[in-house]
Amino acid sequence: MLSRDHYAVLGVSPDADAETIESAYRRLCRRYHPDLSPGDAQARAAFARITLAYRVLTDSSARARYDSEGHPFADDLEVIAGAAPASGTQHESFAELFRGLCDHARRSRPQRGSDVHVTVTCRLPDAERGRRTTVEVRRLQGCTHCGARGFVRMGEASACATCRGSGKEVFGRGTLHVGLSCSDCGGEGIRSGSACPQCHASGVVGSSETIAIQIPPGVLAGQELRLAGAGNQGKRGAPAGDLVVTVKVQEHPDFERQGPHLVTRLPISVSEAILGARLSVPTLEGAPAAVRIPPGARPGMRLRVRDKGLEMANGTRGDLLLDVEIWLPEVVDEDSKKLIREFGERTSTPARRPPGRATVQP
Repeated sequence: MLSRDHYAVLGVSPDADAETIESAYRRLCRRYHPDLSPGDAQARAAFARITLAYRVLTDSSARARYDSEGHPFADDLEVIAGAAPASGTQHESFAELFRGLCDHARRSRPQRGSDVHVTVTCRLPDAERGRRTTVEVRRLQGCTHCGARGFVRMGEASACATCRGSGKEVFGRGTLHVGLSCSDCGGEGIRSGSACPQCHASGVVGSSETIAIQIPPGVLAGQELRLAGAGNQGKRGAPAGDLVVTVKVQEHPDFERQGPHLVTRLPISVSEAILGARLSVPTLEGAPAAVRIPPGARPGMRLRVRDKGLEMANGTRGDLLLDVEIWLPEVVDEDSKKLIREFGERTSTPARRPPGRATVQP
């Protein structure tokens, strides 16, 4: 049972002022706080008595009532907290009470750190083959000065500002009230130590870091890569968020990307277009690939070279698509012009000319 003689618990006289009571409370906390004696049930019970005595004697109305008649339920910390809440929130309806409880639940559970978003740019060959690279990340990490606790000098203690040392938050009033462990001090009733000057009691500090990432083969422009736990550290030991890397793929001067396929221009001569040919064409990987030009090729015809496109994450490959263009040489000598005229006379017939057109000699 918790002692009803609060003055004896703190070791002060009944006429002790607030400063004397505060000093005695701090002295006893340094001796009996559970953090200093893990697993010691007697120390925890003593600390509960000290916390209750401190809460009553530092509340002017509670102390006056205690001095005049005592508390009939002073042996029960939960009853005291429910009858005279040190940190109560008044609710006029069940809806308001429910909102207060939901807010308490949100503040009580560890808040996961937020995600960090960065963008990395890679060349088209890197998008095909994949590569390992690094990104500069600015993120929140656990404070090393206080061990991510937010407080330093654990031997000192002060009453929790949220629950005023009771260890409980009471929502509602009268019969419509609920008492829960304080979301700020976890029900201990005190704050051990002073706020860390490095992280300002948050337990996290900002830092810059170089992080290695692996771009997978066949990555698509705009695709997101997620590194679990590499984002902002949650406050006071909560889990970290993720690092989200958005991939941007640079344009290539010779190849255009269409999904897993690569598209490029294929200029051919007039004779190659008419007679057909077998040519070597460049690929993104560097090694040339063979392609057959069929006789009678037309401008805009698209040829396909299988499996010479991008390699995708599932192991499949796209194709290399060749858009045919007819290259016309510059003819300046008379012999060449004569040959072209003869060629035109042999291949052009009135039946094959478009209607209304006539041959004009240059």
